[in-house]
Amino acid sequence: MKVTTRQKAPDNKPASRSRLVRPPADEPDNPLRDIGGSRCPSSNEVLFSEAYAAVWLPPGETEEERLKKIRAVSQAMAAFRPRDEIEGMLAAQAVALHFGAMECLRRAMVPNQPQDTAAKLRKDGANLARAMTDMVDVLDRRRGKGPQVMRVERVVVQEGGQAIVGNVQPGRGGAE
Repeated sequence: MKVTTRQKAPDNKPASRSRLVRPPADEPDNPLRDIGGSRCPSSNEVLFSEAYAAVWLPPGETEEERLKKIRAVSQAMAAFRPRDEIEGMLAAQAVALHFGAMECLRRAMVPNQPQDTAAKLRKDGANLARAMTDMVDVLDRRRGKGPQVMRVERVVVQEGGQAIVGNVQPGRGGAE
């Protein structure tokens, strides 16, 4: 079996690397753009499918129940308002972590199970919920939100100089 690393373009010329890597331009038929953030419809479909696959579907679930879960996953991903593929991936992971946490917590409340099993499920649910909030924090930091930290290691104020310590907000430009 022979493996080739380059694909042939329709005109029988080797495809250029930039053509293989570059994302497609916005396509008019991209209904999941609000969910995955990508200009490429297939990328958005894959992200949605992966997040939806993380949702537990009990045997015998009706089509109406499945549609509710599809809507819940799509609305949760859209609530993140992803601007690109990275934000879409973070949104999909956060949604999957949320549904995983909820499933662990649901299973922890099943009656007549060993106490150590219930405790492990509660712990797993809490860890997944914490990971989900961490994912939201990562997304906020990526967007420039969240706490801005500046560490000052050394300040020298010469004799007669003045310094301000604390939060300094930009003024209106003139003395009042």
